[in-house]
Amino acid sequence: MPKTLIVAAGGRVARRVAAALCARGEPPRALVRDATKARAVLVDHRGASLPLEVVVSDVANRDGVRAALTGIDMAFLALGSSLQQVELEQRFIDVAAEVGLPHLVNLSAAEARGDSVASVLRWHAAIESHLAASGIPHTLLSPSTFADVLMLAAPSIRAADRWSGSAPHGRNALIDSADVVDAAIAVLCEPSKRGTRHVLTGSVALTWAEVAACLTKVLRRSIRYDAVSIEEQRAQLEASGLAPWRVELLLGLDEISRSDLYATPTDIVRQLTGHPPRTVEEYIERKLAAFS
Repeated sequence: MPKTLIVAAGGRVARRVAAALCARGEPPRALVRDATKARAVLVDHRGASLPLEVVVSDVANRDGVRAALTGIDMAFLALGSSLQQVELEQRFIDVAAEVGLPHLVNLSAAEARGDSVASVLRWHAAIESHLAASGIPHTLLSPSTFADVLMLAAPSIRAADRWSGSAPHGRNALIDSADVVDAAIAVLCEPSKRGTRHVLTGSVALTWAEVAACLTKVLRRSIRYDAVSIEEQRAQLEASGLAPWRVELLLGLDEISRSDLYATPTDIVRQLTGHPPRTVEEYIERKLAAFS
């Protein structure tokens, strides 16, 4: 059975990929920085600890990464957004190339380009370029904006039945992160689905006003999306105490929507997983407690 390494396995996507592999009877190895914190989230749907091997090391530690890659046939790399993401993922790629990793599955982003309107897409473009130059056989999972971004608006929706943003007109085929996990499992478990880029989106491109209508339908109360200027949104984000890089990231997400960058849905989720993408309404239904 091929052995898979989940890098930074405590991450929000990575932990669910690890759990899904365990459920299939194919427990991976998990590379984590903090074993105690990781064990708290590396659990199955019943809350039981996952039966996987844990290697403790920072991704920046070359010797630790080298040890984690020993005997590994494939790795899944999906670090969360941060100022260190590009450097850390490139360092991992360097060590993986040195040891001759047979295949790397990298969670990237759709339309990642060096001249992109959004910082997060520029970061992923740098990682993709480094990976291509490394010579490691690889697969890119390139999702649109996660529907999970609604969790950032949940406190405002819960308190005031509204939230604000600077993208009232653009469309975005939001994808449920659960579909990204399913797509990752399909690629990790089926060799025929590797070696290419998979652009993952939801089935319908929506404006934020239409997302508000979805919230209204599911929550059974009127929810509004209030359009504000970019300057107003920046001021609101800065006033909330967010770090400057995170402010720029969130402003970039609205720019993605305003520019219709993700306005064209793909059918790749269905092709990879055999099921259609989950809808925004289904996502909201799963997260009712956050909005109520």
